[in-house]
Amino acid sequence: SDPGITYRYHGHSMSDPGITYRNREEVAQVRATRDPVDRVKKYCLDTELVTEAEIKEIDKEIKAEVVAAVEAAKSAPMPDPSELWTDIHVGQTKDFFMRGPDITTSSGVYGTVV
Repeated sequence: SDPGITYRYHGHSMSDPGITYRNREEVAQVRATRDPVDRVKKYCLDTELVTEAEIKEIDKEIKAEVVAAVEAAKSAPMPDPSELWTDIHVGQTKDFFMRGPDITTSSGVYGTVV
């Protein structure tokens, strides 16, 4: 496949394990050869833009930032349920129709487009 194409390591959802239409070996092979983060790390090391120690420090800082963001999200108050429908599409109006799990939980005016 084209190395410029994004590869999804996991299924689309909890009900899609992602291995019914490809096998674990394929996923592992793509991860080992085409992972974009690893490719950038290798390029930066090969071109001496950074050292291995700097890469480790960057990884450490990123992990700490992610942990802090997760903790902030967990401790933040839950948003108002109406926020579920905001900022879904660029330029969406308040009347833009979005169907929920059933018609009673939908938002907007049926038939309205962005």
